[in-house]
Amino acid sequence: MTKTRKPSIQTLANKIAKIAKEKGFVVQRYDAYSTSSIYLKLDYGVANSIRIGDHAGKKHLSYRFNLLTNIDKSYVEHGEYKKNYYCVDDLEKLIDDISSNKNDQIEKYGAQKYQQLMKKNQVENANKRGFWSKAKTV
Repeated sequence: MTKTRKPSIQTLANKIAKIAKEKGFVVQRYDAYSTSSIYLKLDYGVANSIRIGDHAGKKHLSYRFNLLTNIDKSYVEHGEYKKNYYCVDDLEKLIDDISSNKNDQIEKYGAQKYQQLMKKNQVENANKRGFWSKAKTV
């Protein structure tokens, strides 16, 4: 039995960004320079972020949504913050979960406040070093 080849991190990031945009998200993308990871911030962070990679992330960084090509089974980590880890086979589940998370945030804050939070994050973080200064809106 031959193992099917997993899509590349670039391919996965492109696909997720395209679907997220179709679902009404603003997507910022940052391709790491020292690893193969790609980071997608959704709605200027109000709807959290997705890390797409092939290895465990840095301990001091916490991403709500993680799509990893090096795991075969999805799981959730509960700690100070809930972190979801998805295998490539669960890409649709990731998409459903980011959409559900956005809907939860809109329900929590209201649509107008959600938009205000997006604008606030965009303005306040525009010149911050790291992700914010290097990411491109796609």
